[in-house]
Amino acid sequence: MTKLRNTLRAAVPVAALALALTACGPENDDPAVTAAPTGAAPTSAPAGGITAAPTAAAPTSAPAAGAAGGAAGGGSPTAGGLPSAATSGNPIGGASGGGSKITFENPLAPTATGSYLGKTKADVTPVSVVKGTAAEIASYNWKPADTAGKTPYYVTVNFTNRTGAPLQDEYFMMRFKVQTEPKGTGILSAPTILRSIPQCDSGKKPGTLADGETQQQCAVYLVPDGTPPQFLVFGSVLDTQPLIWKAS
Repeated sequence: MTKLRNTLRAAVPVAALALALTACGPENDDPAVTAAPTGAAPTSAPAGGITAAPTAAAPTSAPAAGAAGGAAGGGSPTAGGLPSAATSGNPIGGASGGGSKITFENPLAPTATGSYLGKTKADVTPVSVVKGTAAEIASYNWKPADTAGKTPYYVTVNFTNRTGAPLQDEYFMMRFKVQTEPKGTGILSAPTILRSIPQCDSGKKPGTLADGETQQQCAVYLVPDGTPPQFLVFGSVLDTQPLIWKAS
């Protein structure tokens, strides 16, 4: 009797082991593993865990996501889906419709809108550059040395506040320059003490400019005779990359 009882005790573990092996055999795969989609980790690991991660191909959507990220970052996607070093528009100042860096060799069109991203963020759009006469500026009583051999030009520009807050008394034209050639520091506006300028009906004290609001400003530039404006420049390299337009 004792011998029979010992035989039965030994047989029970062997039978249980056989059933476990049969359940996990090739024809009865563990449903917790086979139910997981290709490339995804199983939602319920078998007892003891999986020590080696299953081999999985890279998700097919990864390159597309990388390309989208490259476009959003201003670059073109590389073969690996990461943005390249290429940029769109001015990498610092930016420009509407620009496809390359803005330079004197590649300026904006005369009335194109440029987005300035310096300390005072604004969308800047030149409106007109009009040649004047010496008689028109006689009333300003400038020194003869300042006006001798000079021709006045009236430059009118639209500025849209993009700072996210109101701007008070922002006279944008103080950072707007005229250049007769790519080299040089450019010509700043002549002092008019914020008087009204009849030739462009602007130039009064700007006042408060709400965020997203557009304001037109105008200034007089004294340009050497015989050398009309070739470029318009807004901003300073001490702040950020300036915006550059072809004057005509």
